[in-house]
Amino acid sequence: MLSVALLLLPGARLFDVAIITETWSPERLSSPPLAIDLRRCSDETGLVPLTEGALCAADAPLAWAETADVVLIPGLGNSSVVPDAKYLRAITEAHRRGAVIASLCSGAFVLAETGLLNGETATTHWGLTSALAARYPEVHVDPSVLFVGNNRVWTSAGVAAGIDLSIHLIRMLCGGQAATAVARSMVMAPHRAGGQAQFVRSPVAVKEPDGEASDVVRSLLAADPRRTRTVAEFARNACMSERTFARRFMAETGTTPHQWVMNWRIDEASQLLEESDASIAEIARAVGYATPVTFRQRFRDVKGVAPMEYRRAFQMRS
Repeated sequence: MLSVALLLLPGARLFDVAIITETWSPERLSSPPLAIDLRRCSDETGLVPLTEGALCAADAPLAWAETADVVLIPGLGNSSVVPDAKYLRAITEAHRRGAVIASLCSGAFVLAETGLLNGETATTHWGLTSALAARYPEVHVDPSVLFVGNNRVWTSAGVAAGIDLSIHLIRMLCGGQAATAVARSMVMAPHRAGGQAQFVRSPVAVKEPDGEASDVVRSLLAADPRRTRTVAEFARNACMSERTFARRFMAETGTTPHQWVMNWRIDEASQLLEESDASIAEIARAVGYATPVTFRQRFRDVKGVAPMEYRRAFQMRS
């Protein structure tokens, strides 16, 4: 019997608590019960307040989590809140005893606070990765993956990535048959291709929306997306030297003109894949790629999936 502790933190995200409860529940609608003992653990008395005005009752004390095989940390509604030290101690004590520790979404901030992520690679929701990296500089934050783990410590990206990580851990701890049964009961694939980069709406960096250098680049791209332009051409249109333009552009966007333009093209292509029926070759030409092969390679590098995989996942058709 695998003992699994859901750490019921005050202010935890209702959705994360629900994901853990549903995914790790021993009772399945479409398969025999799993050999899992799932308990909600808290040091609070009475009902524990969650987000969305929800309340949840614990069914085990915090000490139970310290002896569990797996400790799962939901995200907090406010990621800047540091939980009481007794919860952090419970996490570190469970890990010391040999438990697998895993966080969902912004739960990575809680896990980072324990120090268990120092020197390790971690992730969280793509909208929070910069904040996680800034607040915990000893953690190597990877914004592209759905989940990542090492040394019995795992983190996952936002929302549904918590399900991906849970199924992965169930496969690792309970076997492939159990993981497949859970995935089928939740009507989802046992494994999702690609990372969370495919879900980022706009990877194009802009620090100063009204910046002079970046405005020139956006204007020229909008006028003719298919045309390949050089930094020298951008600089001439901005009435700057190449060196001044490159320095100004970096200050405004945090990246180089070349990298910014490549990301812009992929973002435009993503929208066309979602909203049009144009072929891959037509989309490649429309956003400035000479060949579909080059476009496919670049798209996969940025999004983690092939253009057609992206289209099948995101295109909405009645």
